[in-house]
Amino acid sequence: MDETLDPSLARLSAFSDGVFAFAITLLVLTIRIPHPTDADAGAGLRTLLTQQWRNVLAFVLSFMLVGINWANHRVMFSKFARSSHVLVWLNLFYLMVGVAFMPIPTAILGDWIGNPQNQVVAAVFYGAASIVGGIAFNVVWWYGAYAGKLTSPGLTAVERRAHTIAWGIAPLAVVTLTAIAFVNPMLAMAGYVAIIVFYVLPVPGLVALHQRRKK
Repeated sequence: MDETLDPSLARLSAFSDGVFAFAITLLVLTIRIPHPTDADAGAGLRTLLTQQWRNVLAFVLSFMLVGINWANHRVMFSKFARSSHVLVWLNLFYLMVGVAFMPIPTAILGDWIGNPQNQVVAAVFYGAASIVGGIAFNVVWWYGAYAGKLTSPGLTAVERRAHTIAWGIAPLAVVTLTAIAFVNPMLAMAGYVAIIVFYVLPVPGLVALHQRRKK
C-alpha cells in the first residue's frame, strides 16, 4: 500500500521549521530582565545582570543545540523524496520531545546549575532530555532511510551510512556526558558544549569522505 503523502513533504518541513522557530524563541525567556520595581532591585543592576550568567549560558547552549538540530533536520528531509503517515507521526514525536520541550530543561539548568545540592539533578535532567531528543531524531532518520524507503534514489549507500553514523553517535556521547554529570555537572556541561561545536562541522560529509578513502 502506498503510504505517500498528505501532508506533503514540503508542508511537513514547513511545519517543522515553525516548531523550531517557536521553541528557539522561547529559550530567551529563561533570562530574567531586571526592573527597578523588583523586590531585589536594591542590589543594583550590575549585580542582577551578573547573576544571570547561568541562564545566559544555558540559553546559548540550548540555542545552539536546537539550531544544530534544525540544520540537521533540514539536511535529513532534503534526502527524503516523499513522506508517509508514519514519518509524519514520528516527526511530530521528535518535535515534541526534542524541540518544543527543550525550553523546560534549559530553564531548570539555568536556575539550578551552580547550586551544590541540586546542580546534579539539573545537569542530568538536561542530558536526559537531550538523549530522548537525539534518539527520536535518529528514529525519524532510520524509518525514512531504511524501513520506509523514503529517500531519494540519488542518495548513495555510502552517504546513507555516513548520515546514520554521524547522527547516531550524538545520543551515545550525551549518554556518557549525562553519566559524568552525576559526578561533575560542570564537566558535563563543557562536554555538551564540545558536542555542539563538533556538530557545527559537516559531520556526515566528513564521515562519507573517510569511508571513500578507506576503499
